[in-house]
Amino acid sequence: MELDKEASAMRFIEKLVEHRVGVAAVAKVEKLAAKIGINETKLLELYVRAKNTISRSKFAAIPFSRRIVFLPQCLRSRDCPASLGEYGYVCKKCGRCGLQRIISKALGLGYKGAFILSGGTMVGRILKREKPSGCLGIACLKELVLGSFICEKFGTVPYCIALLRDGCVETNVDWGVVGQALSMSFDTV
Repeated sequence: MELDKEASAMRFIEKLVEHRVGVAAVAKVEKLAAKIGINETKLLELYVRAKNTISRSKFAAIPFSRRIVFLPQCLRSRDCPASLGEYGYVCKKCGRCGLQRIISKALGLGYKGAFILSGGTMVGRILKREKPSGCLGIACLKELVLGSFICEKFGTVPYCIALLRDGCVETNVDWGVVGQALSMSFDTV
């Protein structure tokens, strides 16, 4: 009986996402989902999917020069030589991970900045300083949800890509999806 409730609630939430219902409606459903006992990861995935559905065309319309990208430090290689600076890690372009390619692509497209974050607390400081119109964020689900709230606070349109494997060391992401999102423009939506 509990599995039926969970399955029904998940189908309902998925329908909300598909029909581009606002994040406020999804937030209300979160309370119901918590009472029913829906898997937290599934709920976070749906939130990120809903947020991206709502933000996709807005993000695509923002010129590259008004965008930044946030990358998690956990995508770095275990033996990464990057140094920690005021706004995150500074890539040494050693080639031990895929971050250098993403940073180079973002900057080559004209992005305002690419930041390898040591933690989510830097997001607000960077948004305040850079004042981007759009932000591509790559992170674990919980950090994406938190980051999207912070972006909203600063009037920045977020677009999120979840890691394929969570953890704090040597995680993984679909680099092809990241490359596509970086290049997203009004012509590609």
